[in-house]
Parts: sequence; structure tokens; C-alpha cells
Amino acid sequence: MKKSFTAADKAKAAIAAVQGLDSLAAIGSTYEAHPVQVGIWKKRLLWEAHTLFDNKNSGAAKNKMLGAEIDELHRIIGVRDAELVWLKKKSGM
Repeated sequence: MKKSFTAADKAKAAIAAVQGLDSLAAIGSTYEAHPVQVGIWKKRLLWEAHTLFDNKNSGAAKNKMLGAEIDELHRIIGVRDAELVWLKKKSGM
């Protein structure tokens, strides 16, 4: 069975890998993850660390953008539902 890791587990393993106090194999053994996976988490942490301090990519900005997108999709669904009701009424169903 495939083991799933929480974001916190991934972060801890990646931070340990960045610190370099142990080998990836030792860190993988500690967190019960494959060393290659720990290396991937380390690379991702290093590649995306700058987004933590970027105001454009902050969580609030993303939530606002996603909220607007969800509202637009709900509006489109409402229009489609109204069109479907109208078509059913016109077709005699």
C-alpha cells in the first residue's frame, strides 16, 4: 500500500535535507520515505521558497483570485441551468 505524507511531513524532511546534516538515505529512513522522494521534496522547497515572501503569490491573493473564478463558474452554471429549463419547456419535455 502506498504511504501518503502530509505537507508537514514533507516540509520537515525537505528542511532536514536542505540542512545537510544527514544523507538523503538517512532522512528517508527517518521519515519512512524513499531517498529519491526526499530529494524531490528538497528541490521543490528550494525552487519554491521565494514564493513564501512574494506578495503576488500570497495565500490571500490566491484565495481572492480563486474566489472570483468560483463565482464566475457558478454564474455560468446558473445561466446554463436556466437555458436547460427553457429548452425543456420549449421542446415539450
